[in-house]
Amino acid sequence: MEGSRDSPEAASALLEPLRHNTWATIELIDFLASRDPHILAASAPGTYGAISATIGHIVGAEQFYFGLLTGDRVGRQVRKDEAPRELADLRQLAESLGRRTLELAGTGLDGGRRIAMPSGGVSTAGVILAQLVHHANEHRGQVATILSVSGIEPPPLTGWAYGRACGVSDEDE
Repeated sequence: MEGSRDSPEAASALLEPLRHNTWATIELIDFLASRDPHILAASAPGTYGAISATIGHIVGAEQFYFGLLTGDRVGRQVRKDEAPRELADLRQLAESLGRRTLELAGTGLDGGRRIAMPSGGVSTAGVILAQLVHHANEHRGQVATILSVSGIEPPPLTGWAYGRACGVSDEDE
C-alpha cells in the first residue's frame, strides 16, 4: 500500500527527524564555538544548567540511548561529574552518534523490540528513538533561552531551518 508505514518512502521520511536532530545539535555547537567562550558558563532559571553542561548532557544522553539500542558505546562517555568537554570533541561525538543512529534506524530497526532499561523497567526501540529526539529538542530550547536572556539571538534550529539548510525547503518560520 503506497504511503503505508511499512513502505520504503515512509521509512525514508521517518528518518528525517533523526537527521534534523543531528543537524540541530551540530548547528548549535558551531554557533557556540563562534561566540565568546564565556557564554558557555551562562545559565538561566528553569534550565538544565550552564550551556556547556547542557550541550554535554545532550550528547551524553544520545550516547546512553544509542547504547540501549545496540549495546555499543560510541566514544568516551560524557559524564556530568567531569569537567565540560571541548565543543570540538562534542561536535565530533554528535556527528558520529548521529551517523550511527541513522544507520541503525535505516536498517529496519524493529521499533517494537523490547529493551531492558537500567532502572529495571522495559521500553521499546521506537520509544527510545522518540525520547532521543524529544530530549535533545528540549535541551536545545533551554540553550536558546539562555542565549536569549543573555542578549544573543539563538540560531534557528527548526525543521524549516533544517529544510532550508539542506536545500529541500524554502519555507520560513
